Amino acid sequence: MSSENYSKNGLFTYLRESAKSGVLNPAVAKSRNIAAQQLLDHITPEERINLRCLDVDVLCSRIHKLEDSTIRVEALNLYNSRLKSALNDYFSWVDDPENFVSNSTAKISKLAHAKISQIEKKALEDITLRQTKAQTDIIPISIREDLTVFIKDLPLDLTLQEAEKIVRVVKAYAQGEDSE
Repeated sequence: MSSENYSKNGLFTYLRESAKSGVLNPAVAKSRNIAAQQLLDHITPEERINLRCLDVDVLCSRIHKLEDSTIRVEALNLYNSRLKSALNDYFSWVDDPENFVSNSTAKISKLAHAKISQIEKKALEDITLRQTKAQTDIIPISIREDLTVFIKDLPLDLTLQEAEKIVRVVKAYAQGEDSE
């Protein structure tokens, strides 16, 4: 590729078009565009034509040393990081637009995958714990051939009086004239 593809104007075109096409998250493209506008106003004519010659750290040092610089140090550091990311993505895109994947997208997808894995792991632990607990808490009582009733959460120290109370509640649900 010719060095024209690595120009300042090419970078701004890439940022604008990548946001429109979905190659970059629009918010990411906008923040990188703002950083590039702030910092690239201070580059040399050679750097303007070929951004591969640009050292972002040196550029930020030049800007910081200017007496009339209106960019705070914190903002300058943020712009530095965003411009580096923008340039890395831009150079990768120019070199191979068909297979391009943004570094920011790759980082996000790795983080999302790790988060999903943690969520899945937690869910599996919860299910395992719930099943273990459920097996000891539930007592199945087969009433008929096609019907099983489950009693849950009976205390280990159940008294005869408490058991009778449970029996009376269950008898209240009974229908018919059967008596023992």
